[in-house]
Amino acid sequence: MAGQILGDRYQVEKQLGKKSGRWTLLAQDLSDNRPVILKLISIDDDLHPDMLRLFEREINTLRALDHPDLPQYLDYFEIDLPKDQKALVLVQSYIEGISTDKYLHNGRTFTESEIRRVAKCILRILTYLHNHNPIVIHRDIKPSNILLAQADVASDVKGTRVCLVDFGSVQAIATKKLTATTILTLVGNEEYMAPEQLGGRAVKASDLYSLGITLLTLYTGLTPDSLPHDGSRLNITAIDGLTPPFAQWLQLMVEANIERRFSSSQNALDVLQTLPKNQ
Repeated sequence: MAGQILGDRYQVEKQLGKKSGRWTLLAQDLSDNRPVILKLISIDDDLHPDMLRLFEREINTLRALDHPDLPQYLDYFEIDLPKDQKALVLVQSYIEGISTDKYLHNGRTFTESEIRRVAKCILRILTYLHNHNPIVIHRDIKPSNILLAQADVASDVKGTRVCLVDFGSVQAIATKKLTATTILTLVGNEEYMAPEQLGGRAVKASDLYSLGITLLTLYTGLTPDSLPHDGSRLNITAIDGLTPPFAQWLQLMVEANIERRFSSSQNALDVLQTLPKNQ
């Protein structure tokens, strides 16, 4: 597929990811020579209606968003495939950077100062999304969807842009329809999901839980199921090296009981900003 021109202007450079009937490609926009991301979904008899619905929702959501640390919608078109098949193509801006997941795979964990900064940046993004009309719940916050833009694996987090990508699992809900019992399709990475999301219900606080688990993964290098538990509850005090105020803050991010969790990203951010700096 490398070298192929799609939509008469996007020259494919390489494949970044592939799932059944779906591809993510890095391409160059020949009109201005800037890199872009192409997300393709094949329209055939094997395509589940939910997958098409999620793809269309991602397109409509990105069209409505405007934030410097989120991918931007650029274009949308249809192409012909072999055997009389077709595919829909979403074009979005390319954010040059390295995912925090790649850092982990390279054996690098993050300090408390670094995950505090990641937390503040992502909480600001979530505040924008959760206050949007319609409300946007990301539903798939995890290390691979957090990018440190224009950073290299040897660098620290300070001074880099922290970006949130991949809106393929997003849920956009009209404000007047959002309730504590909103029932949604189960999508996203189950390891990072809040209990209520695993049960098919996602609310704004579900994104906070996923962010909290992600921060703990970045700090410890452990997979979510390897983090210390006290019964069904995560035991943050068993994690060495965290300052007590920040450990308490993290505990409120990852409470299984949604009533004990931070109620909003702005609330979580406000509390985080009042914590004493770790030395």
